[in-house]
Amino acid sequence: MTPYHDIFLPIFGLGCAVALMASLVAGWKSGCLWPGALLLIGVAAVWASMFIGSDLGYRAWQAIPNPPEEAFSDASVMGALVFGWFPSGVFCLTIFAVVRVIKLIIRWANPTPAGSGNPATPKPIETGNPYQQPNS
Repeated sequence: MTPYHDIFLPIFGLGCAVALMASLVAGWKSGCLWPGALLLIGVAAVWASMFIGSDLGYRAWQAIPNPPEEAFSDASVMGALVFGWFPSGVFCLTIFAVVRVIKLIIRWANPTPAGSGNPATPKPIETGNPYQQPNS
């Protein structure tokens, strides 16, 4: 393994772990605001870790004595900066979609009873009052 990989992989792995957790929570939460914000956090985490890890990895690789010529072809840093949002978005949206499908399957397999969504209406207590409405 090159010094590039020694630096890049832990940084990128940390970004992927943050994005994984954010996407899992976003997929489980209902609504639009929190899941959207968590997905943006996940995409930004992978994107930033890809860019920062690549930049620091190439710097470490270039700092070794007699670095190979490949250590100086660091165009992937600019590629990660410009196009890194696409794989980041695909990663986070895939996790989000899988969690939503699992959540949908769980709800489909365990439906709630028809009347359980509404609170039970209390039955009136018979007090002997002639003006009390009759029980229905």
